Amino acid sequence: MFENMKKNEITSEKKISIKQLIYIIVTIVITTESVFLPSFVASYAKEDSWISVIISTIFSALIFIIYYNLAMMFKDQNFFEYIEKIVGKFMGKIISILFILFFLNVIFVVTRQLIEIMGNAFMPKTPSLVFLVVTLIPVMYAVSKDFSSIVKVNEILLPYGLFALIFIVALSLPNIKIDNFMPILAKGILPPIIGSFPITSWVLESVILLAIFPQIEQKEKALKGGLLSILIIGFISFLGLIAIGIFSAEVTTNMQFPLLEVTRNIRTGIYTQRFDSLIMSIWIAGIYIKITVFTYLFLKGLTEILKCNDQKFALIPMGIFLSILPIYGCKDMGYFYQYLKKIFTTENLIVEIIIPLLLFLIAKIKGLDKKEQNNK
Repeated sequence: MFENMKKNEITSEKKISIKQLIYIIVTIVITTESVFLPSFVASYAKEDSWISVIISTIFSALIFIIYYNLAMMFKDQNFFEYIEKIVGKFMGKIISILFILFFLNVIFVVTRQLIEIMGNAFMPKTPSLVFLVVTLIPVMYAVSKDFSSIVKVNEILLPYGLFALIFIVALSLPNIKIDNFMPILAKGILPPIIGSFPITSWVLESVILLAIFPQIEQKEKALKGGLLSILIIGFISFLGLIAIGIFSAEVTTNMQFPLLEVTRNIRTGIYTQRFDSLIMSIWIAGIYIKITVFTYLFLKGLTEILKCNDQKFALIPMGIFLSILPIYGCKDMGYFYQYLKKIFTTENLIVEIIIPLLLFLIAKIKGLDKKEQNNK
């Protein structure tokens, strides 16, 4: 059932098109960003939340350029292998562990989000374990396949999700009040800058580029594809801020699931009042893709660190572990919300910005880019 990891990398290498790269980056970001973004950003930037989106988009694009240049230095090599070339074996292991913990933490957070939304907003009497089992069984099955299979499924699903989001925004336009975005910069530029941090921490989950780069077919076009995906995410983030335009920044700040409230606020007739179920079905599909992607990357990193050629040994124990951690790792929704808003953002930014930047600078100082070119 499970193939040798090295064999998987060989057979699936160069099967990810630039279009699929764009789609997978957009999916893993907007799946969770769209749920909490308006309330998180509004709590910092208030009416200037749209400025936070602009700041985040520009900054994220600059960091993505670093990802691309770092990956291009070792474009045919495994990410967890060339880390040791840059910083040495000991520090390389530590950084690799930080990355796989980052992947694991994202899985935990996204799975927990699924539990909270399904439990609080739709099926409050259903045990959390039911949601986990229904999600993790297909995830584990998908991870046992190669990565190209995952991105092909996403390629089919994402257009429906984007269409549904644009549809909801279009129906909500009459309810938007421009005054809710005024005054501009009433408290200066600092609040929008701070408000850009949680957005950036989500957008820079595009750091997965480093781990999947050897499997991209047209590597030279990956930069344009990645930057285009960030622009698309920025546009979608703007659309996500309609909650502020409808309810005001103060009200949106106190909402747990702003996008659901926006959807439920739509009233166009007797037969078109429950769009939230449509949004939820598409969102769950996106959650499935995101959990699958990060589970795949976690197992890939784990097998590299342990020098194990087969991921079968970790797949089933991980499924059991993920069935327990999201439920008991954080019982209180209030604490989980604050964790997402502050701690999770900080943890992500360390892995997404500081570590890749240091790896890039050290590789440049050592001249590893030139050495790699000479070895080819």
